[in-house]
Amino acid sequence: MTTTRSLGEEARGLPREPTARWILVLVAGLVAVWLAVLAWQVQVLPERVPTHFGAGGVPDGWSSKSGAIAFSTLGPLLFALPLPLMSLLVLRWPAGINAPNRQWWTATAPRLRRFERLLREDLWLIAAVMLVMFIGIQVGISEAARTPEGRMPGVWLVGPVTVVFVGTGVVLARMFGSRYAEQPDLG
Repeated sequence: MTTTRSLGEEARGLPREPTARWILVLVAGLVAVWLAVLAWQVQVLPERVPTHFGAGGVPDGWSSKSGAIAFSTLGPLLFALPLPLMSLLVLRWPAGINAPNRQWWTATAPRLRRFERLLREDLWLIAAVMLVMFIGIQVGISEAARTPEGRMPGVWLVGPVTVVFVGTGVVLARMFGSRYAEQPDLG
């Protein structure tokens, strides 16, 4: 009888399944946009930047230019881009999986290795949604900083939040649809 620990070890010994190319292209494109917006911010932000907004986009919190740039840099680096690394946990702790068809996915090492790829791809898509949100926040803050009163344009208040809810909803619907159904090629 195979324990989940030895199953994880066996799965780690199998070749890594590659992430779908379209997902990598999407994320690479968003990283390029994020870096371009970051470079633009360095050029256009004044020394005092509105960074928190109340009703109607009225600023109620301010930061220095370096603080705003640090937020724009660290947000994606700390929260979005490392997210796909969490998929490696399934190879270390298969018993911790809580997903559709859990018993089927944790029955053999090849299934567990495939599960890790599917989860990694889904986490990359969630990271992409987060990148879009961070880009929207960066642009909104930069646009607000360029106005005399520091007011955030409405589209930049609602847009990033809408992207997060809709984008995450689409990824979750994909995950809980047939994505984690039993796959015939794995027996």
